[in-house]
Amino acid sequence: MENCCTGITALGSGSSGNAFVLHSKYANYLIDAGFSRKELCKRMDMCGIAPESIRGVIISHEHSDHVKGCRVFADEFDIPAYVACGIAGYLEKKNQLPRKVVEFIAGSTFELPGVQVKTFQVSHDALEPVGFNFLLSENRIAVATDLGCMEKSIVNELYNADILVLEANYDLKMLLESDRKNSLKHRIMGRSGHLDNRTTAESLIELLGPRTRSLLLAHISGECNDRDLLEKLMKEQLNKLHRNDIQMRLLQQDGPDVGCYA
Repeated sequence: MENCCTGITALGSGSSGNAFVLHSKYANYLIDAGFSRKELCKRMDMCGIAPESIRGVIISHEHSDHVKGCRVFADEFDIPAYVACGIAGYLEKKNQLPRKVVEFIAGSTFELPGVQVKTFQVSHDALEPVGFNFLLSENRIAVATDLGCMEKSIVNELYNADILVLEANYDLKMLLESDRKNSLKHRIMGRSGHLDNRTTAESLIELLGPRTRSLLLAHISGECNDRDLLEKLMKEQLNKLHRNDIQMRLLQQDGPDVGCYA
């Protein structure tokens, strides 16, 4: 794939793995690497993306579904991983840190060829979790896949992105009625857990701005969510907000999604 457009391709998103390819006019970057190197390359090939075109791996936090293939992929293609200072030591102890590492402070902004990366802190049960604002030419792509709550500071970061990648993890009723342990249910529902469908839907009134054209719903649970119910809920909310101009997609775990371009 030639670097002629700005956008994002979801290689897969869910509880078992998350990875995206960010496209700028000058380079491609991998956002999270929650699949094995082999699986990452396979999914890129399915999308027409050459793994050799990736110039860096940008990590949101240290959970396995976001870093599983980071070290092996980055080392094979001799590229750096960009990680928050608070997780580099942890990944090193777990033998998951690539040879080339660039550390950043959560909440800081740094420049890469073709893209400005603005990080912001999020509430999640990880060491130093962040969301991202990617500024590419005149476009902005916001990514927040793991959120325990929608704080005002996060709303400010996500508002009016051209492309918004946002978590819609679980249906509350399905989670409560599931066979999961109560401790896990409370963790998921807590302020450091994940966003439920209704919270995500209700937040759209504050997140969708006049520039927003695409909404990609991420990290959808395969056990405690229903994609049909989620799609219906989101369409109802978009209709209520008179935003039928929004292109909405529910990302999947088992395969890549068609690229979304600004």
